[in-house]
Amino acid sequence: MKSSAFKRLVRLGRDPFVLLIVVLAGLGTTHILVRIPIFGEVLMEITSISGATHFLAGEGWTDIWGKPLVTWPPLFSLLLVAFGWVGIEPLTAGRFINASTFGLTIFAAGCWLRTNLRSRPLGLVATATLAVSLPLSRLAASFMTDPLFVLFTLLALIQLAAFLQRGKRTPLWWAAVCTALAAVTRYPGVALIGSGVLLLLLRRTPPLAARLKDAIVFGVVSSLPLAGVLTRNWAVSGTLTGDRYYATGQSLSAGLHQIGEVFREWVVPPHAPDGVAYLLWLAVTAVGLAGVAVVLRSRQPNPEVAPTYFRLGPALPFAVYALGYCVFMVAVVPFTAGQGIDSRYLLSVHVPLLLTAVFLLDQFLSIEMAGRRAAIRYGLVSLVLLAALAH
Repeated sequence: MKSSAFKRLVRLGRDPFVLLIVVLAGLGTTHILVRIPIFGEVLMEITSISGATHFLAGEGWTDIWGKPLVTWPPLFSLLLVAFGWVGIEPLTAGRFINASTFGLTIFAAGCWLRTNLRSRPLGLVATATLAVSLPLSRLAASFMTDPLFVLFTLLALIQLAAFLQRGKRTPLWWAAVCTALAAVTRYPGVALIGSGVLLLLLRRTPPLAARLKDAIVFGVVSSLPLAGVLTRNWAVSGTLTGDRYYATGQSLSAGLHQIGEVFREWVVPPHAPDGVAYLLWLAVTAVGLAGVAVVLRSRQPNPEVAPTYFRLGPALPFAVYALGYCVFMVAVVPFTAGQGIDSRYLLSVHVPLLLTAVFLLDQFLSIEMAGRRAAIRYGLVSLVLLAALAH
C-alpha cells in the first residue's frame, strides 16, 4: 500500500498541472508575505491578538479590556498562542498563518479543478484567478480570522463532495473535522454545519436510515467543538457569543441589497464606470439564470432541448453552501453585527461560487452545439428581462 501511494505521489509530481498549481500557491503565499510591509496599514483582529497576548502573559483568555473573550471563537487565538510558546510574537505569527492559508486555499481549489474539469487550461485560468483575487488577497494580507475560515470551509466542501460522489466514509469524517475547525474559527460556521446536514439528508440513492445516520454523525462531530466553546462562553459571561448591543437591526431588503452590491463589486471593480458595472452585473446574472434554466430543462426527456448531463454534480455542495450562507447572513447580521453585510462577511462563499461557475462553464464548453444554443438563448432572454425589470 505504501508503495502504491508513493507511486501516486510521484505521478502527481510529474503532472505539469499540479506543478503549476504549486507555483501559483507559492507565488500567492509570497505575495502576501511581502505585501504587509509594502502597504503598511493592515486590517487587524484586535480581539484575537489581545486574547493570545493576555493568555501568554498569564492573564487568561481575555479581550483588550480584560473581560472574558467570547465575541470571537478561539482557534485563531490558540494558533497565535502556539506560536508564542516557541518565541514568535502574535503579529508575526498572524502574518505567516494567513499567508500560508492563502497559498493552501489556492492549492486546494486547484487540485479540485484538476480532478473535476475536462478542460485543463480552464482549470489553470481559474486557479490563477483565485491567486490574484482582490477580496481574498486583501484579507489574507491582514491579521483577520477570515482566511483560515475560508480554507477550512473549502476543505470541508471538497471532502463532502467526495463523499457524495463516491460514498466512502473517510471523506465524510474529514468533512466533519474541517467543518468543526471552521465553526471554532468563526461563528458563521454553523451555516456550514447546516448545509452539510441538509445535503446528507437530501441524497437520493441511500435509504432514509443510512442518510439519517450520516447526517447525525456529521452533525455531532462538526458541532462538538463549537458546543464546548459556547458552553464556556455561557459559563463566564452569561451569553453565547457576547452582548450585541451594537447590532444594526437592518431590514431584510437592506441585507439582500448589500449581498447584491458585494457580488457586483467582485465582478466589477468599484472604480469602474457605473454603466459598465451595471451592464456586466446584468450579464453575469443572466448567465447564472441561463444555467439554472438549462439544468431544469435538461431533466426533460427531449435531448434536443438541452444536454442530459448538464448538472452541478461535484459542485453541488458549493452551490448549496453559498445559498445557505447568504440566507444565514441576511437572517443573523441585523441582530449580531454593528455594520451591514460587506465583502468580508461573504468571503467564505467567494471560492465556492467561483468553482461552481467554472464547473458549469466547463460543461458548457463540452456539450453539443444544441445545448450551447439553448444556454445562449436562455441567457439572452434573461438579460432582456433583467434589463426591463431594472428600469
